[in-house]
Amino acid sequence: MTVRITELDDDRLDPFRRTRDKDLRADGGKFVVESPRVVSRFIDAVGRGRFSIDRLLVAPEHAAAFTTIAAPFDVTVQIAEEELMTAASGYHFHGGALAIGCRPDREPGLDELIASIPANGPTVLIGLAGLTTMDNIGGIFRIGAALGAAGILLDDACTDPLLRRCIRISMGQVFRMPWARVPSLAQASGELGPLASIESVAVENLTDATPLSDTVFPARTMLVVGNEGHGIDSTTLAACTHQVRIEGPSDLPEDEGPGGPDERSLNAATATAIALHAAMHRHH
Repeated sequence: MTVRITELDDDRLDPFRRTRDKDLRADGGKFVVESPRVVSRFIDAVGRGRFSIDRLLVAPEHAAAFTTIAAPFDVTVQIAEEELMTAASGYHFHGGALAIGCRPDREPGLDELIASIPANGPTVLIGLAGLTTMDNIGGIFRIGAALGAAGILLDDACTDPLLRRCIRISMGQVFRMPWARVPSLAQASGELGPLASIESVAVENLTDATPLSDTVFPARTMLVVGNEGHGIDSTTLAACTHQVRIEGPSDLPEDEGPGGPDERSLNAATATAIALHAAMHRHH
């Protein structure tokens, strides 16, 4: 079913006027999705039972496509000109497609993530310990999907992957990539060995960590990446069976090397991309 909206004061636009993350979470745990590609990936995830869709608003040029892909779901495709969508939502990033989704009753846990990954053979997970920057969270989901990670495990200190900016930066890969939330990444690391034969490898800029260029990864690995400011916490670091560092130039001054007061470092998403590519191609 479709409906055309032509006036800014039409109350059917009201859900798209209140798209701040905190307002949406308070409204039954909802989230906003923007841009045609990302909304398509979200609707695909709805079809796989991971989420449900509350509202859909598209520009006329996208109406036919979204009417088709939304047909299996009980949702009206609302159609409005892009200028009207921008005026109602207050921002320009939608590209002619907006959706409001509903979270599941709870976030998936470790058991569900293990069930979604290969039971045997090489596999790489990404474990995130205390990451709070939306750009890094969204970027790591996109990187994980592009390079072939099997899934992402976040601890309770990590930012919500279903915040609008995370969804947008991930290009909707938060809806494709299996992920789960655990209270403690250290505890989960201890459980992944007996449950899934996965070893945890810390990616950290420590002087005694093995240089990435010398590292051969376990066939079944979880790469652990820490907080943007202080790195991996000591408890999680101790739970990792290996530590690797992405080495910089060999002639760095001591104060700019690992642990130095003016240390050079990569952001979490960039470090994840480099380590993930190595782990996917250089393992036992």
